[in-house]
Amino acid sequence: MDNGSWHLPTSNHFDCLELRSLVLNIQIHPRDKIRWDTTQSNATGISTIWNSIRTIGTPPTWVDVVWHNLSIPKCAFTFWLAIKGRLLTRDRMHKFNMNTELRCILCNIDNESHRHIFVSCPYIMHIMANSSFTFSEDWSHYKNGEFLVGPVTGIRKQMGHLYAAITFFLVWKERNARLHNATNQPASMTLTLVKRMFREKLHSCHRFQKEVLKNHDLLLDLY
Repeated sequence: MDNGSWHLPTSNHFDCLELRSLVLNIQIHPRDKIRWDTTQSNATGISTIWNSIRTIGTPPTWVDVVWHNLSIPKCAFTFWLAIKGRLLTRDRMHKFNMNTELRCILCNIDNESHRHIFVSCPYIMHIMANSSFTFSEDWSHYKNGEFLVGPVTGIRKQMGHLYAAITFFLVWKERNARLHNATNQPASMTLTLVKRMFREKLHSCHRFQKEVLKNHDLLLDLY
């Protein structure tokens, strides 16, 4: 609108022509207001419009496993892609008709896939086994957000998910380093890096510091 009258851009598109014919017949009064039709408020934000036009689905069961108060963004992102099966593993590269070796570059035992590299590969099994948490060894459980075995609740459950996310991130990083940089870091060294990142995150977390004052046993999970 411009000075109380409609001011529409020039266009020969059929939809624009129809819109112009409809709008120009609408008289503008001094008190007329343009308002999003799903709110009675004069202040309409982008979130209001987005929520009114989108289809709100049921969140996947693994959402709280990936995104929580203790998560590290870069680790959570890789964790998320892994659970969704969207990392470019060698089996996926083969499906895309890319000429590549299928054997896992970390163990050279089995073909590389999400299931193998994050569950059954000896490389990651060594790291997951050397923690205070007990993790499932079933990929279908992982895809449903069921990583931990046993009754683990509260902040300790989030700590277990954090440990898994860091492990996924650093194992995938090592896989890429071997593939592109011809390096070879043993699982024992990656385990050291996992635990270091795990401790650094928790030591800088105010919530963890408060919980430790209530339960000193949480410190045992750091080593």
